[in-house]
Amino acid sequence: MSIKRKLTAVFLAVNLISLGSIQTFASNRNRELSVMTYNMYLGADFTDIFQAQSGEEVVLEVGEVYRDVVSGNVPERIAAIADQIEAGEPVLVGLQEVALWRTGTFFDGAPATDVTYDFLQILLDELAERGLNYAPVVVQTNFDVELPGIVSPTDFRDIRYTDRDVILARSDLSTSQLKIEGTQSGTFEARLPVTVLGQTITIVRGWASADLKFRGKTYRFLNVHLESIVEAIQIAQTGELLAGPAATDLPLVLVGDFNSDAEAGGTAYLILTGAGLTDVWEDQQPSDPGFTWPLSGEIPLPTEQPTQRLDLILARGKISLVGVDVFGEAVADLSPSGFRPSDHAGVGATVVLEP
Repeated sequence: MSIKRKLTAVFLAVNLISLGSIQTFASNRNRELSVMTYNMYLGADFTDIFQAQSGEEVVLEVGEVYRDVVSGNVPERIAAIADQIEAGEPVLVGLQEVALWRTGTFFDGAPATDVTYDFLQILLDELAERGLNYAPVVVQTNFDVELPGIVSPTDFRDIRYTDRDVILARSDLSTSQLKIEGTQSGTFEARLPVTVLGQTITIVRGWASADLKFRGKTYRFLNVHLESIVEAIQIAQTGELLAGPAATDLPLVLVGDFNSDAEAGGTAYLILTGAGLTDVWEDQQPSDPGFTWPLSGEIPLPTEQPTQRLDLILARGKISLVGVDVFGEAVADLSPSGFRPSDHAGVGATVVLEP
């Protein structure tokens, strides 16, 4: 072969390799998927209700819980969460504690129906005001409890709280970019029973998942909220999670509030990572603790510095990790009245769905 032909062959080979690298880069770039998890914070702490020793104490504590929710300025907080979603630009968002607060006639046997705060609708309205197009893909209702409360000396009501987990997705993408192929949701069999006024109230936790095709690649997005009070129940729920919705051959992105401190080596966290799930934060930011909780006390003012990493994004399968960030923890993220968006920080990540 002549020197000219050899040089031509080498030139063509180099260009083919370069073209292949460019095509691979472009393909990966097209499959970059941004996701976020955010616990919206229901707005109060139920502990004192569960520990009440008399009926009088129960109605007083229920009233205090409701006052705390109102004092926390829910609309302003949720507007600040919408700001964080706008900044992160996720395609998918896993939300926990998407509260629905309703009130009704004091000691009335009928369910309370007067909506005070619907966290989901408020958030959707705030996102729309920013020109952002999101829609709920899955809404999973977990526990629903109603108790009488004395809100003030002249305000006696039944107070009803409904807990939900929600997956939001961009609704302005074509089906060739993002297509929902199936959804599932459910609650865990392992549950926490508490007794109030001689009545057993069961704290039910849940999960929601969506199988989606993103630019030609199918994967599962799974959002979860695990038990926070009793670790044994939390561990049992983790086992149910791995044997249930997380048991898939699809590439998996698992997000949520796991209530298991990743930096302290929480048991549920170690079970999940031991099952082959990669902690995106640990992979991308190993020198930064990335604490997400607690950002505030009962009323979400900036009175606390976070000491635990409970809010996680985990991945398994043919997924490359690109970056991760925490949202809503900075002073600049406070609402105009100085409230934290939530007592949890949000976590956002970018992953690449490999061809």
